Amino acid sequence: MTKILLVDDHPAICFALKVLLEKNPDFTVTTSSGENLLALLHRELPSLLILDLELKNADGLDLLPRIKHHFPALKVLVYTNHPAGIYALRTLKAGASGFINKSLALDRVEPVCQLLLDGYHCFPEETLTHVVEAAEVKNDPQTLLASFSDREIAVLNYLRQGKSNKEVAERLALSNKTISTYKARMMKKSGVEQFEHLFDLITPPEPDA
Repeated sequence: MTKILLVDDHPAICFALKVLLEKNPDFTVTTSSGENLLALLHRELPSLLILDLELKNADGLDLLPRIKHHFPALKVLVYTNHPAGIYALRTLKAGASGFINKSLALDRVEPVCQLLLDGYHCFPEETLTHVVEAAEVKNDPQTLLASFSDREIAVLNYLRQGKSNKEVAERLALSNKTISTYKARMMKKSGVEQFEHLFDLITPPEPDA
């Protein structure tokens, strides 16, 4: 039996969605208004959480990263009245596996739940397009370098030359902490896991033999 926790503070929606989902004999649904949600998740240990973003006592988008921190394997379907154009990408980045607007027919929810449980992600097409475009930007060295400030490029160059954080800080009249901040910013912009991977962006090409 697959346990689903439905978090929405509208009783009518909870009732209707619970009845619809439990037509699937593999699903058992518990409903909640969202109070003490983390404690409830620890107690219920569901395979899927259906989460509204607008709750009386909490904000779903604020809760989502904390939920994923405590339950990284939990599938989360955001089910909300909030517009996808503003919120879908944000929920994806916060750890959600899917996003459905409440304006869609209720019978659209159960197939999406099944897809999420099978390991798929379900978001509006434009959301995934944004993700692909962002990945393409990160994979293009020239575009990525253009996103770095002049000072960040200077720091990157000095570090590529083998200088320490302290030496770079002295050359640029900055503190060690500031150099570390610049490095963190560049890693965040590029998405690399090791700073040294950025050196290839500014390494001059070898002359032709």
